[in-house]
Parts: sequence; C-alpha cells; structure tokens
Amino acid sequence: MNPREKKEILNNISEKEFRQDLIIPLLSKMGYLAPIEYHGTNERGKDIICFEYDKLNEQRFLSVVAKAGDLTGSAASNAGLMNVVSQVQQAFDVPYEDLYNMRQVYINEVWVMTSGKIVSGAQESVINTLRKNNLDKQIKIIGDDRLIYLIDKHFSTYWNSNTETKESVIIQRDRLIFFIEKLLTVNNVDKSTIESVKASILYSDYNPTIAKNIEGLHISSVSPYSIELGEIDPEFDDFIVSKTYGVTSTIFQESKKQLSHSFFDIEETIDHANKISKLTNPWEFVVETQSNLVREYPFYKPYGDASKFIDNISLLEEGLNELKVFKAFLKHKSKLEWVKELAKSIPELLSEIESILENNKEDEVIINFKIDDSTNKVFIEYNNLDDSICFTTKFKRIELNGFQRNKDGTLPSIRVIDNALFIFRKYIEKALEYDEDKWLNEYED
Repeated sequence: MNPREKKEILNNISEKEFRQDLIIPLLSKMGYLAPIEYHGTNERGKDIICFEYDKLNEQRFLSVVAKAGDLTGSAASNAGLMNVVSQVQQAFDVPYEDLYNMRQVYINEVWVMTSGKIVSGAQESVINTLRKNNLDKQIKIIGDDRLIYLIDKHFSTYWNSNTETKESVIIQRDRLIFFIEKLLTVNNVDKSTIESVKASILYSDYNPTIAKNIEGLHISSVSPYSIELGEIDPEFDDFIVSKTYGVTSTIFQESKKQLSHSFFDIEETIDHANKISKLTNPWEFVVETQSNLVREYPFYKPYGDASKFIDNISLLEEGLNELKVFKAFLKHKSKLEWVKELAKSIPELLSEIESILENNKEDEVIINFKIDDSTNKVFIEYNNLDDSICFTTKFKRIELNGFQRNKDGTLPSIRVIDNALFIFRKYIEKALEYDEDKWLNEYED
C-alpha cells in the first residue's frame, strides 16, 4: 500500500474512529499503558490519556489532542492550530483526575495528532506561541506523514484491518511459521529449538532469539526481522571454560549480538534523518529536525559536520522567519510575484558575468544592473552613465587570499551573483520604503 492510499484511509475516518480504532491501540503498541478516551465537555485538552514509566520508575502522563482532517492556521476554526494551542495549555494547566489511583495528576507531555496534513506555516506559529510559556519542548505535533510512519512501525496491521478476513490472517500466519520452520531446519537446528522459536513467535511478547553450536556455525539471534548467522574458528569452538567468562563461543556470540544491538539506539535517528533529508519544505525541514534530531546523538553535543548542520538549522530558522515577514510585506504591497520574477532573472546572467570577468582588464570590476519592466527581468547595463541603473556591484579584479576567491585571486562569477542578489534586496527595500520594525508592529497586529 503506497503513501497516497494510506492518506486516503486516514482522510476517510471520523474523529471517533480516529480516537478509538487508531490512536488508542497505536499508543498501546508503542508501549504506553492504560490509554483511555477522555473526550467530552470537561476534557480540558485531553482527548486521550495514557502513561509510561521513566527510568526512575515514576509515571509520566501523556495527553493526546486528536483532530480528524487538516489542521489550518486559522484562529477562528476548530481545526486551527492556534485553537489547539489553548487546548494544549489547558491540558498542562488543569490536572487529570486519575480514577484508578484516586488522585489528581498533571500532564507531562502533549501530542497533537491529526489524520490530515498540517497547513504550511501554521505549525511554527504554534511552536513560537508555546515557546513563550516554555511549553514547546513538551509538545509534539503529528500530521499524516509522521502518523503513517508511526503506524508502519508499530501498528502496520491497521492498514489491512478492514479488508483482511479471519481466514486470510490464519493463512498468512501459517505461511510465515512454515517459512521459519523450514529456514531453521535447513540450517540444522534441532526440532525442540524450532518448536520453542515457533511458540515464542506465536505467544510471547518478546522477540525470539536462539543460539546453537553447529560445527562452528551459530544462529546467534532470531527475531521477526532477521536471523543472524555467526561463525567461530575451530580453534575456539570447544567447551573448555575460562575461569573469567566461561565458554568462549558463548561470550563471543553474545559480544557480537551486543555489538549489533549497540546500533539500535541510533536506528530511529538514522531513519528520521533519511526522512527529513527528503523534505522539500524548508520550514518542515527545520521543525522536523528540532523535533526529532537535535536531542539525539550525534546532534545533542555536535562537532564536525553535525555541528555545521545544527548551525545551519539555526541560520535557516532565523532566515525563514525574517523572509516570512519580508514576503508578507511584499504581498501586502502586491509586489511579491514581481520581486520573485526579478530575483529569479539575476542567476540567469551567470554566463554573461563570466564573460565580463574573463575580458575585464581593469583593477576594479564594476557591473551595473537595470530592470526591464516590460519583461520583469534584471539585465546588465554597460553604460556607466545611464541614469536608469538600479544597483551596482564592485569588486577588485584580483585579490590574493581574498574571501571566496579562486586560487589565483580571481573572482568566481557565482560570488557576483550572490552579491547582486543581496544588493537587489536592499534596492527593493529602499524602493518600497520597507521599515522592518514598523512593519513588524503592523504585521503582528
């Protein structure tokens, strides 16, 4: 089933089905305890309540705000994320009546889960609002893409729950069990071990593992995902015990298993990183990174490339916020599309600028730019005395050891483009009388 089909399933469920048939069993399969529906007039931001035990064996309560359909940036709509903000704040502010233990408890974390998408630009507004009250670290916003990932990982049978019959499930089970039995038999595993593995798969809550010494060949671990084979040199394949660790083959096999398990903790981080790297929306890229990567190794104490990545994320977030405000100003002035077209035309001058740099013999390279209103494009003006020149770039032709220069000190043409784009931005701000502080006050109002 492809992602589009999965999204169609999510889009067609009611809010009640979303809570009862999907979220509650999903939370159970993710390891949360006693998930119950708390939906009603007195819920105070708590559609579903559950808990888990932390490393100190203390209960941590999770509240889920469940919404069917898309979440928008509208302040008035019940489906608006800003409306959800108040529910989140209520969830933290108003204690939960724990009927099992006859006590009041406060929520430690809130998830906002929706069966639809989160409209671009809305999520960061919520995060910024919650950040003012130091709540942004205690909330996760989960839209359809992330929800599909969680279902695939913890509750994959949900996708076929409406189409599979009891008979088809039995056939699938028997086929898998037969496959596992044949696989182990071919590798000379004894019958009693095979039956033990089958029983573990069918009735145990834990993944099965076995270890069997077959002339140096070991099945070191068995799980629903893989069967690992290991080998030991004949010199060490005996049962003369060490007073330090016992049987050599046993600790050798256990060490290999621990080595592979050492990577389990970062598998989810790697999976998140792979998914994030495929995002095409810079805002989603920043939000997903901050939600799923910055607290994980190697990003929580970054160095090297990881440090550069985190620095870029900070720059990206700051720049996107600044651009959002400036583009809102341009849209307010009905100039956004005009400025976009002009800006896009500047990189198209790259080959012409390369030619200028190759043929220029002066100590200083001066390139003038004009705007052609008939085509909505920026072009190069070679007459330095033309009164209609809009903006100009100036560089020394040769500058050894200069910033972003070629090895021979010459000027890369792409740097002229970058500089022209920055100067063009200043030109537009001046032409449209853009006052950032003044506009911020109007924009926030």
